[in-house]
Amino acid sequence: MQTKRIVKLEAGYNCRDLGGYRTKDGRRVQWGRLYRSGSLSHLTKADQAELARRRIVVDCDLRSRHEQDSYPDQIWPGARVIDTHFYSEAGDEEEEAEAAWAKYSGKVPRLSYLAMVYQQNLLAPRTGLVMRKIFQELLALKDDEALIYHCSMGKDRTGMVSVIVLMALGLDDREIMRDYLFSRSYSRDWNEADENDRLGRQIAKMNQTQISQSSFYGITETIRQMWGGFDRYFTSLGFDRHDLERLRNKFLE
Repeated sequence: MQTKRIVKLEAGYNCRDLGGYRTKDGRRVQWGRLYRSGSLSHLTKADQAELARRRIVVDCDLRSRHEQDSYPDQIWPGARVIDTHFYSEAGDEEEEAEAAWAKYSGKVPRLSYLAMVYQQNLLAPRTGLVMRKIFQELLALKDDEALIYHCSMGKDRTGMVSVIVLMALGLDDREIMRDYLFSRSYSRDWNEADENDRLGRQIAKMNQTQISQSSFYGITETIRQMWGGFDRYFTSLGFDRHDLERLRNKFLE
């Protein structure tokens, strides 16, 4: 199954199909509908043809605006790129993130460095807007279409989105962690960040930091402690239980 999961690209990085994972109610995530990846900025023509063949029509770029501008995705026929930069950037986004962390940081569990960064982002208003956009795009997909989301290495920003999406689909922690920790099998030497600014330095440091069970729980336990469970988190994004059921029926079998 892991061989089927890995999308082999000539110049892609850490690209995987989220299909096959089992949910708590015994269903499985459909193959060929949800993809996660690292950088898509160096794709060859053959890579582009492969992603087009898979009917991936939405590309959610989680990278910073600097990364997007400096290393734009090599988009393939039939797909559109959406700016879903995940980390709060300088200006209002950063100020709102700092205010949220100052207000709520004492209420979340103390774990590892990566877990703390994840927690800061989960509490930031920007992340809620990004997750709302991604779920909107997922709900709007046709049954024969697929969506991909990615950052540069495909482990932190992409990892956070994957955990949240798989929680939405009803997987238990053990199954979600299998996917999250799979990125440990890839090297950590891919960097597209600008290390001349604060955000770029943070991204570069995270790229060199290995993910762990502790960082994983920085996502799941923060959602449970701050929102009281995933259903309430999903509602906070502007959706309801009908939307959650529709999402599961759309991507599970």
